[in-house]
Amino acid sequence: MCTLPPIDHSARPVMTVELAHSDMQEHLLCLVLTCRRKAQARTRLVEAGQLVPATPRF
Repeated sequence: MCTLPPIDHSARPVMTVELAHSDMQEHLLCLVLTCRRKAQARTRLVEAGQLVPATPRF
């Protein structure tokens, strides 16, 4: 899949689980700290129990 990088990094008015999966793939190279859409998608997937954040290892 060869597509252009995402242009819109703003949060969506409504984030569904399906959109969250799509946005996580589309914004693969974005950082959660700088991309509001990826952060919103990550939060939605965590709430739905479909993504478990990594725990820091010290």
